[in-house]
Amino acid sequence: MNIVSSGSKGNSTVLWDGEDAIVIDFGISVKKFKARAEEIGLKYNSLSVFLTHEHSDHAQGLKAARNLLNCDIYMRPKVKDVLKIPGTYPVRESTTIGNFVVETIPVSHDALDPVGYIIKYNDRKISIFSDLGYFPMEHIQKLHDSDLIAMEANHDLEMLRTGPYSAYLKKRIESTHGHLSNFQAAEVLESCVDSSTDIVLIHLSDENNTPDLAYNHVRDHLGNRNKGYRSMECAKQLVGSSTFEV
Repeated sequence: MNIVSSGSKGNSTVLWDGEDAIVIDFGISVKKFKARAEEIGLKYNSLSVFLTHEHSDHAQGLKAARNLLNCDIYMRPKVKDVLKIPGTYPVRESTTIGNFVVETIPVSHDALDPVGYIIKYNDRKISIFSDLGYFPMEHIQKLHDSDLIAMEANHDLEMLRTGPYSAYLKKRIESTHGHLSNFQAAEVLESCVDSSTDIVLIHLSDENNTPDLAYNHVRDHLGNRNKGYRSMECAKQLVGSSTFEV
């Protein structure tokens, strides 16, 4: 698995097994996707793109991907009506593609029917959640036993509250339909990680967060509560993340 790009300028994550590739969001150019694919040695016979929601930083490259990459595109029916990309498939509660099973969990964000994804591959499990105002605690159990969790840590509360954004935008980001703070991300992870979990913090704000702030906050929060994990890093806008063999 590799997070190709993460942040307000474009998001995309790819998982592959040599036969099938699953892409979560395509908020980047096809050129960037192809360049990263070459860097990480991405090889596949079929490519399937699953959309979390319709905002441009997650969807702006979809039409080009459909035309240039011969991929199948999955999205929620309400989103299809807005984006008007022909020939797409509905995102269901569970979709099987090769050895991958892609499961959805509804999340709270100011978008049409947004979802997070849990991807299972034989006995392995990867959970990816970005763009949500809070994590639905009734679904925490579903994240347990994840080999890797990519979790939004969008903003540092102090930076957001004292920063240059308008009062309206600050309120939106902090709302239950906004984005997870470093503290909220740490609380979610506290409830579901163990010593075998890799953690990637995603969708960090350029204006209201830094990789050091996000990493240190989550590290200290988990450490103070004696919660172990295997590794942790912050995905970046330009260079994405490390490649994980799960």
